[in-house]
Amino acid sequence: MNVSSGPALSNGTSAASTAVPDADADTDADAVPGVRVRPPVVDACSLVYDDAGWRVYLHRLGENAPEYLDVFSASFCRYFGAAHTAYRDALAARWQDAVDVLLPPGRPPFDLAAHLADRQRQGVTGEFAMGSQERLPDGRTVNDWLLETVRDVRDRVHVWAGLSLRDPAAALGELERSLAAGATGLCVIPFLDGTDPADPRFAPVWDAAAGARLPVWLHTGHHFARSHPSGLGSWRTVETLAGRHRELLLVAGHAGWPDVQEMLLTAARHPGVFLEFSSHRPRHMDKPGSGWQPLLHHARGMARDRVLFGTSTWVNPAPTGSLADELTALPLPADVTTAWLSGNAEALMARAAGAGPRD
Repeated sequence: MNVSSGPALSNGTSAASTAVPDADADTDADAVPGVRVRPPVVDACSLVYDDAGWRVYLHRLGENAPEYLDVFSASFCRYFGAAHTAYRDALAARWQDAVDVLLPPGRPPFDLAAHLADRQRQGVTGEFAMGSQERLPDGRTVNDWLLETVRDVRDRVHVWAGLSLRDPAAALGELERSLAAGATGLCVIPFLDGTDPADPRFAPVWDAAAGARLPVWLHTGHHFARSHPSGLGSWRTVETLAGRHRELLLVAGHAGWPDVQEMLLTAARHPGVFLEFSSHRPRHMDKPGSGWQPLLHHARGMARDRVLFGTSTWVNPAPTGSLADELTALPLPADVTTAWLSGNAEALMARAAGAGPRD
């Protein structure tokens, strides 16, 4: 959860996809000349929760990185439809009260059919839904709820079970349990645990993930938790893990921003490393000082097959389809845009399923 363009300014929950003008675009019998049609989208960093899950998510932030509830106050209020003034007043007293403002009693229950319909409107054909090892009031983990909720639509919603590294044995047990229940990936956020993923104590977790071909989404780069060093989850972490565990598939969440060049070079050295840029708006990427120039510069080369599109769901003001349109509008070849929006994510899923060679 990091951003290069500051907190979001507005929100949207659904919007039709748009075509992007492109003088060089190929056309067919059904296409409008001079218009590039956006490819299908796979959201490689999605959050799919009911209110109990969101409360656990927000409480985990409040307990371990309360700065997020402050820095992203406008984004949270926009996403949950809460009054910003009331939220700020509550936050000044207790962060728990601010969470209550976001999640008051009487909110409509989570509707999977409505969620899937919105994904279809946005052009999203698949998503990697990030879970959590945290417990819900009924005793289940968020991972349990997510796996059960999307059981019949796992071709569209791929569950990446969340792990906490504070207890290595418990993390390994959760990995094995989630794998047996149908998880197809893992999610680890070091700054929320205050742990270094490269610590040798966690080697059994990474060995198990590699052996099961479970890709790991790892939060990398900048974070706002002042109680933990910024180096937790840096490109050096990814470099160390990839070097020790050669068959481990690693997705560098947020692409290690602002150290995008270093993360990209790490991916160039290790064929199991991918970059995912959720929380960052594509429309800012080609602006001077954005930090994304290395990705665009190498888009036709080493970055072409290593980059995934993601959203983080609540962070940005625009709906998924609009964010995908922003990527399509960048000065990139159509084949690169297609690879980043969905092709590379689909290839990663196939590789995790055993369709590709081990490294």
